Amino acid sequence: MTDNCRAVDMTEYSGDDGGLLWSTRRHIYYEGDRGQVRYDSSSPPTGGELMRKGWGTHAVHGDPITGKLYELLDKDKKVLKSKKQFAYIRCLHEANYSDAGVAELGTKIMMGRYLAFVGGGELSVQNKYKKWFLIELGCKGKLQTRDIGKDQNKKHPIGESKGKQGLHACERGQSGGILERDMKNGGRHSVVYPNYPNNRILRRTIPAGNITVLTTVDKMTDACSLSVDYDRSLWYFHGEGAKDKNEALVSCLASMRAPPGPPGAPGMAGVQPGQAAAGRPGSPGPPGHIGHRGHTGPVGDMGKQGLQGIPGSDGEKGPPGAPPPAPKPITNKVSKVTFIGLLGLHSAFLGTVYFVLKLRASAVQKATIDDHEDESH
Repeated sequence: MTDNCRAVDMTEYSGDDGGLLWSTRRHIYYEGDRGQVRYDSSSPPTGGELMRKGWGTHAVHGDPITGKLYELLDKDKKVLKSKKQFAYIRCLHEANYSDAGVAELGTKIMMGRYLAFVGGGELSVQNKYKKWFLIELGCKGKLQTRDIGKDQNKKHPIGESKGKQGLHACERGQSGGILERDMKNGGRHSVVYPNYPNNRILRRTIPAGNITVLTTVDKMTDACSLSVDYDRSLWYFHGEGAKDKNEALVSCLASMRAPPGPPGAPGMAGVQPGQAAAGRPGSPGPPGHIGHRGHTGPVGDMGKQGLQGIPGSDGEKGPPGAPPPAPKPITNKVSKVTFIGLLGLHSAFLGTVYFVLKLRASAVQKATIDDHEDESH
């Protein structure tokens, strides 16, 4: 990163310097003696105004990833200051800084010097015993609060104002910067802050305390807080006398990539789609191909045997037959005994025929009666 910086003089709106500087994704804010000052994000910043005259001392920080605003509060829900117990966080509406909800820390933290760093939906502070804490930011309920250990760089404590590696305190006793999370190195956290009077911007891993110089900037006098604009690749800080400005709001170009932000809340359920209207009937399709010949079906079951029919009734008696022809005259003489024998034989034959016919008629009549009895049963 190089010192490619531009600045505007805030004196007209801010008066003398006073407190913290912070930013969202659209605006830069500064707490001066006259009140709260707002500029549009750009290089140099534009559109300055005194947003709230006589605003006093606050403890506001902006998350450069999400663009949300938070104010740190003590156990009595008043503005947090050095050596007070940090207990609550108030969310703010950017339009008018009205209350958007208050959340309680999972663990209350007794502050030493006021040191606070924000980024990616998280806040980091150092307590009076030099321990670093990570707080998951939110606007209601209890917030997850983790003790990640004591700062390991005892030689160069970050709370040493005007120290070789320290962070200078604002006139109102607060200091602030940026919290980073390096996902390529297991989610390791670092804080980024201005280092006055050495005119540098430093990155410090927490809690290890390893320090890297990111850039040097001319005349960072009284710089006590720092913000970043990932959308425009800019640093923002206040430096008294920088770029020949009295109370300078400085923007410096930087090559950087925004770290991933926290996961967003689930979206609202979608609207149930309405029933589609019936479309126009389509054109008839081409005739289909002739189907293949089917296989021969299986042989059918054998039918049941039908019922025996009813015997028919006797036919009508026919007309009497013609009389037999007259016997030829017996030319040969027949004895009387022979004649009587033949006549008896003829009578016996006729009787036999009559008996046979009578038996047949009786058998037919009996069969008809039996069939009628079977049907009635």
